[in-house]
Amino acid sequence: MKNKFLKLDNPCNEKWENMKPNEKGNYCDLCSKNVIDFTQLNQVEISEIIKKSGNRICARLTHSQLNSPLLNSQNNFDLNFPKSKVAAGLILATSLTIGQTSHAENSMVKTEFVQNSNSKLETKELKSNTKPNEPKLEDTIIFNGQITSKDLKKPVKNAKITLVTSQKILNAYTSTDGTFSIEIPASLIDNDNVIRVSYYDVEEKRENETFFGYETKDYILTKEELKTNFSIKAEPEVLYLGGIGAYSEKRKPIVLSNGVEIKYREFVKAQMGEKSSCSLENKDFMYFDSKFAIAIYGKKAEDGLYILTNKTDE
Repeated sequence: MKNKFLKLDNPCNEKWENMKPNEKGNYCDLCSKNVIDFTQLNQVEISEIIKKSGNRICARLTHSQLNSPLLNSQNNFDLNFPKSKVAAGLILATSLTIGQTSHAENSMVKTEFVQNSNSKLETKELKSNTKPNEPKLEDTIIFNGQITSKDLKKPVKNAKITLVTSQKILNAYTSTDGTFSIEIPASLIDNDNVIRVSYYDVEEKRENETFFGYETKDYILTKEELKTNFSIKAEPEVLYLGGIGAYSEKRKPIVLSNGVEIKYREFVKAQMGEKSSCSLENKDFMYFDSKFAIAIYGKKAEDGLYILTNKTDE
């Protein structure tokens, strides 16, 4: 199955802040075009806009949107933006939406454990005289760390740290001093452990500059690195602005729901609101490109990996 990916054919030097806001995004006087703000949209919504707009799209988008497949059950549209004199370079700006919900207002670190209900993961029963709710110390690893902004070198609070496995997801949020702590069952750990750090609920005000947020990043950590006090530098989100094109690649990502593989086409149909054997009710999902997908699920996930998770109350 071929998948479409966005590409920036004609990067633009014009500043987003200098354009005139309208209902679609901003209007660029330089090229007399609307520039659509993709940063607030998911891949399905972007696919629909592209189908309706043809090959005349200028947009603002994030790095992750350039690297995630466009979800469309009829993924056969072509988008070839004609070469023009509109622009000349990349715009690197701080971006991404800032959420308004605060996860950690004090020094207490909130930890969230999500276990897939239909998991096929089998673990060995360990003989122990301890109570069920009191795991032996060697049965867990405490992953500690701190997140600070790379430019200001200040703690970042409310950042979300997620340990991702094919069977279980563990979340924690940084406290006011940027620190976090996750208790990880030893049975989940191998030598390629994927950590995702996201900043959607981070609130930060800066003087004399426009600031929207930090870039979500994935990391692959060894078992030994999980035992260290891990330092993470939050980097401002990179935004791209200009004429948008697309290219096709023959990929068939793996889709996991409750630890069980489901058909990719059924997942896409469900995303499009079409009749499907895949239910997305009360579900969120995360996408991982090849490098991180392989670390999570092995070589068979080299085309990418979607993990469906149950929505939980924050």
